[in-house]
Amino acid sequence: MVQSARLRMKITVKATGLLAKHLPAGAEGNTAPIEVNEGATPADVIAQLGMPGEGRYLVAVNGSVVPAAEHATHRLTDNDTLAIMPPIRGGSP
Repeated sequence: MVQSARLRMKITVKATGLLAKHLPAGAEGNTAPIEVNEGATPADVIAQLGMPGEGRYLVAVNGSVVPAAEHATHRLTDNDTLAIMPPIRGGSP
């Protein structure tokens, strides 16, 4: 039995701050087009890019925030733009 290859789709990833160093070679500034498996989630992309797994990132898809509880379930679609930002930390007053 021959297994068919997984379908691939293209998305654009934007990473800010120190996360930009995890973008693939050829990234322009903090943005890079990448290929992911069909049905990939933001958590899948974070893992694919080698970003630290313990990070609690602010994630947006096409400008809409994806709650942290949905990072592993929100399905991306072809041509989505995924923005990944490190958490914002406040300082002492």
